[in-house]
Formats: sequence, structure tokens, C-alpha cells
Amino acid sequence: MCGIFGYLGNQAIDIKRCTDIIYHRGPDSEGFLSYDFSKNKKFVTGQDAIDFGKSENFKLIFGFRRLAIIDLSQEANQPFIDASNHYSIIFNGEIYNHIELRKELEELGHSFQTNSDTEVLLKSYMAWDKDCVNKFNGMWSFSILDLQKNIIFCSRDRFGVKPFYYYSEENKFIFSSEIKQMFEADVPKQINENIVRDFLQKNIVNHNSETFFKDIFQLSPGHNIVIDISSPIITYKITRFWHLNSNIEYKNLTFEEACKEFKKIFINSIKLRFRSDVPIGSCLSGGLDSSSIVCAAVKEMNHEIHTFSAVFKKYKKYDESFYIELIKKKYPEIITHFITFNEESIINELEKVVWHQDEPFGSFSIFAQFLVMQSSSKEGVKVLLDGQGGDEILFGYRKYQAFYIKELLKRGKLLKSIKIILNLLSHKEFNFFSIEGFKRYLGLNESFNFLTNKCKNIPLSSSIGLRSSKSLKAKSKEDIEKYSYPPLLRYEDRNSMAFSIETRVPFMDYKLVTFLHSLPSDFIINKGFTKYILRESLKEYLPFKIKNRISKLGFATPQNEWIKEKLFPIMKEHFFKMKNPYLLNMKIYEDFLVYPKSKLYSEDFSRFYIFDKWYQSHFSENKI
Repeated sequence: MCGIFGYLGNQAIDIKRCTDIIYHRGPDSEGFLSYDFSKNKKFVTGQDAIDFGKSENFKLIFGFRRLAIIDLSQEANQPFIDASNHYSIIFNGEIYNHIELRKELEELGHSFQTNSDTEVLLKSYMAWDKDCVNKFNGMWSFSILDLQKNIIFCSRDRFGVKPFYYYSEENKFIFSSEIKQMFEADVPKQINENIVRDFLQKNIVNHNSETFFKDIFQLSPGHNIVIDISSPIITYKITRFWHLNSNIEYKNLTFEEACKEFKKIFINSIKLRFRSDVPIGSCLSGGLDSSSIVCAAVKEMNHEIHTFSAVFKKYKKYDESFYIELIKKKYPEIITHFITFNEESIINELEKVVWHQDEPFGSFSIFAQFLVMQSSSKEGVKVLLDGQGGDEILFGYRKYQAFYIKELLKRGKLLKSIKIILNLLSHKEFNFFSIEGFKRYLGLNESFNFLTNKCKNIPLSSSIGLRSSKSLKAKSKEDIEKYSYPPLLRYEDRNSMAFSIETRVPFMDYKLVTFLHSLPSDFIINKGFTKYILRESLKEYLPFKIKNRISKLGFATPQNEWIKEKLFPIMKEHFFKMKNPYLLNMKIYEDFLVYPKSKLYSEDFSRFYIFDKWYQSHFSENKI
């Protein structure tokens, strides 16, 4: 996992400055490449490329920071140039099935200089053109200079695990791994008001191609960009190469057959993600998803594994130590690492997290993940598996129960709907009847009343309520494509890369996602349980109390308690001094004074607080 930067145009550019700012993404090496179209030069690398970038010739220049994970040799450094001198690539990510693809390419007559997945990716493009992406199982953002066709071919993986940002003018095209790189290339910094209201009112981010910065876009997951470089007038075309659709092959499976297939695909996903030339560990929350990954990895890989967990023993409601100890007892091979933190960590680290994230985020829960990554880095574990993605395909969130009941009622299953509601009433641990959650999905939350007219006049570009999707599967797909995967993956990428950690997400294997999306809802929600097929398929792997666990925390933190305690005077002072043009500052301050009896919830206050911190860091001269 690494950091990339590309520039096409005739502006003088300091390519090293554009990659030094993301040193954290790739501390192992750096690389540069330029191509002069006017003089028809071949590739220029190293310091010569840096110097040439500062000229005003029409040129392409690549910059790269490497985090070495597969094939640690210098020969695998990037930018990587094919022996023919017709192709060059910069690539951020991992192609997990590179071993199988290498064999297939060798049978087609291709030879290799390295053992890297980077070279496999490039040779795959040379063999299969743009269709190569359909063969990849992995995560990627890459750019290939193809001098045979006079194009630059760029792609982002199916779910957007790896980031790809771009900015364009008539005679300029820039792309990068992080937004902050753009400003080192003199891209103007302006706020994009189109999505401000979506965030402030509904806590929705990364749901489309726009970012919080005007004219800086993200390439949507499962899309390619082809840039024509045959003339100084730059044109490009974006196309989608992958859709999440049901696979008819799974339509008539029995539940027992589906369990066997799930287990096979899930275990294979983990095995693929254990391919690495550096140590691998895992995040472990004690919840069902991360526990399934750790337990299956230990049992199937016969491998000692370091796990990293955030615990809060002072606040039992948020502490999952009990469940983690159950796993440790069942699998002594696990080496557990625990981190805890308090309000002071948030105060001390907030500006750093805001800087790494580039765009606003909604709550302090992100800090738990940030500090877990820091702990992994200190232990020398450079790759972490993580349970992100399981809730969206296995209906783990509370809202999915509501959509399931809605689906059953449409199917005329009134009695079954009543049984589910009664079951939810009996499971207080699941906390289905959350007032805050209901208000959010019914559009009754108070946050709208704390926005200025400037903000209220911005049209909403999103819809997340109960009427937003016609079925449970449709809501799951909507979350995968728009509302859940994109922000979660952005948080994870920036948090992990802040400490030069590569994270891998077995639940987001496209074969697993497609399989689960093809199954009947009753295979996934059944007998009062979400994730039913996971629980039944892996029951021999999991401790009994985790297999039957209903409560869900994830990376939750005791945010409510912190705001009532040490964060209260700090946030109170901030809101009193706040002069944000999108928020009714004094009204927020006055409501905060009576917290927790306020109209707003902790999530609202944290969102407004973090948004203003972000706004100040980029657009305000007078910081609080």
C-alpha cells in the first residue's frame, strides 16, 4: 500500500513536494518519472525527473511513495517501467490473486523481472487491456502510461478501498492518493458547498464523486478513467467496469449448501489476504465480524497472530475485553495488544486526525481506530486484517431490521413481522428502539434547525430514510455503493496510512459480497439473529458466547460520557467563540450548555465541532 501522484500539463511543478507530504503512506522508498511529449523523450527517472517537472514543457510526471509489502527488493520499486519502454505504472494497493495471474500470464508467454504484484498488474494490462481489472481480486488505485495507444489508463477497485482523487482543466490533469497533495500542486483551495448540508444535517459523506473541496473529485469505486494524451488539449472518459448484481448460480441453494459455500469463500478470502512478505496481524473488537476473521485465520492458517483492540474498562458499556479474552482462551496462539484512551487523547490528537483525514468526519469514534493503528505500528506489524464491510452484507446494523420488517409486510408476512418486533423488544442488548436512530431515519433530528439559511438553501443530494430503498437488499446495496462503505473506507485508509499500516478487509472480497447479495434475506436474518449464515457457518470456530452475541459496538467510544466530563469545558469555549458561516453558532452554544438535556445529541455536537475545526484549518484566518 502506497501513495501516488500524477500530473499532465505544462505547469512547472515540484513533484517531490507533492509526494513528501504523504511520506506516511510510503516511508520505504520514493520514485519519480517524467515523459516529455514535445521532444518525444523516453522515460526520465530520479532527480532528472524532478528537475524536468519544474520546466514548462507539456509533460507527464509520476511521483510515488512506497510501503513495501510484497517483494521487498529495490527492483519492485515504482514507478515501474516495462522492459519494452512502452509502459509505466504507479500503483497503490494489493492484487491478492497475483500468483494465479502470474501463472496465467507466463502461459501466454510473458516473463517477469520481479516477484511483485505491481509487475503482474502491468503485464495483465498488456495482455488483456482495460478488461484486466475484471481479473483482479484485490484493492487498487493505479495509473498506467501506455505509449502504444497514447493514453493514461487509471482505475479504482470495486469498492473503493484505495483512494483516487483528480482535478482537471482544459490543459491540465492531476491525480493523487490524498487531497492535500493537490494543494502542493497549486490547485486552488475552495470549499465545495454542494455537500456541506448533507454532512451537517445528516452526517453523510463520500456518497458521490464530489469532495469538500471545489473541483476536486474522487473516482467512484469500480470505475476507470482513460486520459487521451495525443494532444495538449486534455480529454478523458470515465466508465464503470463493475456492478454489484445477484448471481443466478446461487438462486436455488438450500441453507445448508449456502453455509458450505459461504465458509469456502470466506476462508479463501482470508487466505488470499495472508499473502505478504511482512508480519500480518488483525484488528479485534470482540464483535462477530473481527472475531470471525481472527478465529478462522488462526485455525485455517495455523499461524500465530497479533491482535489489536481498543478497550474502555472504566466504561463497561463500551468495553469488549470479556469477548476478546474468550477468543484468547480458545486460541492461545493469539497475542493480544490492548489500547485505551480518554478525552485527553482526543484533545491532543484532533488536529492530527483532521489533517490526515482531509475531509470532515462525524464523531470521536474514529480515534479508536486511529490509535489501534498506532499500536500496530509500534509493534512492527505492517499489515492488519479488519472486519469492515460485514455489517452491510450481513445486515448487522439496527436499521436493517426495520427494512426487513418492511420487506416482510410487502410480502404479506404479517405474523412473521410481529414475531420479529416482539423478539426485538425482548433483546434490549441490541438496542433496536434507539430514539436517536429513529429520528435520524425518519428525518426528525433537530440538526436542521441549527444551520444557517446559507446552509439550508443548499439542496440535499442524499436520502437515507426508510423510504430511500424499496427492499432490504436494495438498502444493503445502497450502503455498499454510497452511504457506508465509502466513508468507512476513507476513515480506515487515512487512519492506517497515518502510521504506514496496510489494512485488508476480507468481508469486502467481491466474490463474498456477490454471494451474500444473491441469497434470500431469510438466510441472513433468522431466528432473531442478524448475520445468521455467518454464525451457523463458523460455529465450530467461534466461542459460543460470541457466536450468539447480539450487542454491537464496533469502534464505539464513550463519547457521551466524555462530552459530559472533560470535553465539556473545551467544547463549550469553542462553541462560544465559533463563527462558522454554515452554523447557528450561538444557538449551538446555548443548547450545549444544558447537555445532555439538549435538543441535539452527542453525535450532532461532535459533528459540528469537528466540522468547524476542519473549516478553520482550511478556510479561516482566525483559529479558535
